[in-house]
Amino acid sequence: MGRRFLELEADVGFEVWAEDLNSLFEEAALSMYEIMVDVEKVERSIERHISVSAPDIEVLLHHWLSELLFITDVERIVFSDFEVKISGNDLEGRAWGEFIDVERHNPKTEIKAVTYHKLSVREEGGVWRCTVVLDI
Repeated sequence: MGRRFLELEADVGFEVWAEDLNSLFEEAALSMYEIMVDVEKVERSIERHISVSAPDIEVLLHHWLSELLFITDVERIVFSDFEVKISGNDLEGRAWGEFIDVERHNPKTEIKAVTYHKLSVREEGGVWRCTVVLDI
């Protein structure tokens, strides 16, 4: 598994790669939160269950990340650990984190939305890869 953050004019993005699709979605979520806070300092005291469906795998990734971001915006919870199970166009996921603590979590960048710009999920040579751009 791995990741690379992208330099963009008015947005921020990342590329992630993993051995399987579930791990790819987990790593994408972790990458999004690494842009927002110091995830190493986020404890696993709160769990949220997330179910999303979509017509294709790219939209499924968009919906997964957008739902996590919605929970952060509404409930003020940041996450540091994820578990995903994808079956066809359906995703069942769990995320663990805690209420944001500005002093401990060192907020970095506020993300407004997950975009469809350059969004891709693909398998290359047995490795799953995705590219995600976030509106900041």
